[in-house]
Amino acid sequence: MISKTNLEKWSCALNIIGCIQFIILTSIAMFFYKGGTYIDPSTSRYVFCYNYFSDLGRTVAHSGISNTFSFILFTVTLSIWGAFQIPFYIIFPRFFRSSKGLKKFYFTGSILGILTGIFYIGIAFTPSDITNLLHDIFVFLGFGSILLSIILYAIVIFKDNNYDNLYATVFTITAIILGTYFLILSFSPNSQTTVGLYIYVVGQKFMIYTLLICSIVQGFGALKQLPA
Repeated sequence: MISKTNLEKWSCALNIIGCIQFIILTSIAMFFYKGGTYIDPSTSRYVFCYNYFSDLGRTVAHSGISNTFSFILFTVTLSIWGAFQIPFYIIFPRFFRSSKGLKKFYFTGSILGILTGIFYIGIAFTPSDITNLLHDIFVFLGFGSILLSIILYAIVIFKDNNYDNLYATVFTITAIILGTYFLILSFSPNSQTTVGLYIYVVGQKFMIYTLLICSIVQGFGALKQLPA
């Protein structure tokens, strides 16, 4: 029988693995993407600064060519990222149980983290070229919920005497970057222009890679708290 501590270690490890596999598999999916952007269907490949991550999950690329291999890779990798995040947020509160006054913060933070994992899976299974509205709703819910979760856990760690504040700082920096991206979405130029699309896509890449790095750091941080 697997001990409780080993289950907790596996939950932390899965969170790290989920992030790393997403970086690797989306990089491969970019290589196989069949071309085209929102404003230029003539491009023959994935253009890092003009194609969203979600373009990888289209069943048909913006070029009009079937995008099957990239679509499958993106659906699988994003689903794994979402699914592997859920166990981590289930066990994360155990590190703060001695801080009774923070229960509402970390309990809510974990609920939001679990929901984020579910929303990521929702994004994966709603290709933007087929169910664009539902896809956008899952995107908004997913990144909105993780932003709130990160803010709550930053507060918890700053107030907890037993958890290194380094991890609260990482959460805070990540929250600032995510919040800035939401502001960019509200006030930047129209995404249907070359400049607007560039700002949206580069901002999205920066936000997601920051979020992935943050999750990896938090996974290792939680592992350090567990007995050997």
